[in-house]
Amino acid sequence: MATVLQITDLCVEFATPEGPVRAVRGVDLELESGQTLGIVGESGCGKSQVFLSVFGLLAGNGQAAGSVRFEGREVLGRP
Repeated sequence: MATVLQITDLCVEFATPEGPVRAVRGVDLELESGQTLGIVGESGCGKSQVFLSVFGLLAGNGQAAGSVRFEGREVLGRP
């Protein structure tokens, strides 16, 4: 099967008056065509921030690093 979504070493950080806050550290995942993926975890563990970064919807003080490839094309940081 073809890989649809590949996330490698995703990190999300937010600038705050107290200094940077790392919300996500080193997430890796791969989703193939036809697969279903469920993400579970405690409140505040970064689940939403992972996918907000994938879709380019982080808050203005957020920054994502790593690699997000959709259908083989890098999408992280694209306008």
